[in-house]
Amino acid sequence: MDPKKCQQLIHFSSVIEATGEKHKIFAEQLETREAEIFLIIPSLLILKWLEGDDKDICSFFNPEMFDNNTSQGKQMAQLRKNYDEGRQKMGSSFDYYNLIEKCLLEVSLSDKEKAQEKEFEVHSKIIKEIKGLSMCLSRFKPADWNKFLDVVIK
Repeated sequence: MDPKKCQQLIHFSSVIEATGEKHKIFAEQLETREAEIFLIIPSLLILKWLEGDDKDICSFFNPEMFDNNTSQGKQMAQLRKNYDEGRQKMGSSFDYYNLIEKCLLEVSLSDKEKAQEKEFEVHSKIIKEIKGLSMCLSRFKPADWNKFLDVVIK
C-alpha cells in the first residue's frame, strides 16, 4: 500500500475512534452501521479539513473542492471563511470545533451551546455547507470512497 494512503487511513481511523469515545451515540451508530454514519463520516472529514487535520484526504477524494474555479471550490472557500470567523468570534478553537462536531452528530446541546449555535449561525453558515460538500466528497470517486470507508469503520 502507498505509505501516504496508509497514513491517511490510520489517521482517520483514529479520528473516528476518538469521536466514538467522546460521543456514545456516534459509537452506537458505527456499531450498528446506521445509515446516518455514511453522511456523518464525510462531514467529520471536512470538519477536520477546516482544522487543517485531514491529511489531504479531502483533496484526494474530490480535487474539484479545491479548485476556486468550480462551484465546490467556491463553497469550500466560503466555508473556510465562515468557519474561521466563527472560531474567532467564539474565542476558542477547541470550543468551536466541539460545537460544530456536536451539531454534525446531532448530539444534545447544553443551553449555553444552544445559544452559541444560534449566535454564530452554525446551522446556516457551517452545518448546511459541510453536509452539502460531504455528499460531493463521497460521490466524486464512489468506489474508492466506499473502500476507504469500509476500512476506516472496521
